[in-house]
Amino acid sequence: MLKHAAPVEEEEQVPEEKDNAPPFGSLEWIYYWSEFEGSLPTPIDVSITGSLKYWCPDLEWYNFDVYPHKVKLTNTGYTVLLGAKWRAERPYLLGGPFSEKHVFSQVHFHWGSNMMEGSEHRVDKRIHPAEMQVTFFKSEYMTQEEALRHRDGVVIVCYLIKYGVNPDERLQWVVEGFARIQESQTSTRIGPYPMSHLFPMFFEDYFLYWGSLNTVKGENYTVRWLVPRATLCASFEQMKEFRKLWNPWDEPNLRNFRPLQERQDRHVFFISPHWSQYNSLLPIPRVPEPSIAILSPAYKERPWLLPPQNADLIPQENENEEDENENNKII
Repeated sequence: MLKHAAPVEEEEQVPEEKDNAPPFGSLEWIYYWSEFEGSLPTPIDVSITGSLKYWCPDLEWYNFDVYPHKVKLTNTGYTVLLGAKWRAERPYLLGGPFSEKHVFSQVHFHWGSNMMEGSEHRVDKRIHPAEMQVTFFKSEYMTQEEALRHRDGVVIVCYLIKYGVNPDERLQWVVEGFARIQESQTSTRIGPYPMSHLFPMFFEDYFLYWGSLNTVKGENYTVRWLVPRATLCASFEQMKEFRKLWNPWDEPNLRNFRPLQERQDRHVFFISPHWSQYNSLLPIPRVPEPSIAILSPAYKERPWLLPPQNADLIPQENENEEDENENNKII
């Protein structure tokens, strides 16, 4: 349960709770609705209008500044899949609507045949050229496959990709690898760069809802969907690179997004609103925002596990301790 849940505004009405429902304002209350809404179809339109404002602790991003050992980009024939491996602890999310650690799994993209379509989710009923979906799973389940079997196992963070006049540097290092994976079922190495070079990180101001994930094998899983108000952007030239990728039939993969579904009566939580609520999506910042990633306790206790590129992340207190030890030896 949240220790400090903000009071509900007077104009908002708290939804009627069932007899066995946890108290409103708790994390358990969010999880409770998965039982009733987890099988509803996705994607949907989300908006500040009609959503339920709900306060959670700050979302914390651990190890997203740590360089991976390798980053692999794959054209599956249906989407572009980005996976990464670390020699030690991988990035993970904690806090926010999560009661436990959720580790990074993979990234994939959706796009359309032109700049007027491509995103799976709509925000304020607007469609954008593409969408980047990042999958995380609950660490206790060990693998994404096992986590999908549990209602609380998987969360997908869905970044809308707007049109931008200039190329988005966060996407560019990924898009540059597309020329090497034009054919279906081909892979290449890119970077490697830390995931903070790709993900706009946020600790508040995002939408959350429950819905199903259907696979090509006909399997149906319950997933939490997070749609942040922070976005990416892509230029016309960057989007053209997506449409050059081939599907399994050696033809350009022009449309790989799912059709929009009805929201029905499900809850759409507007988590910890903060910024201007004139539009549901935030404007693209003119200057890159500083990273809010946190170094995990495991790396702080064992800084030698950090890759050479992250020498600047070694905690200062460890350096001071080493200096003190050297001074003691001299004395």
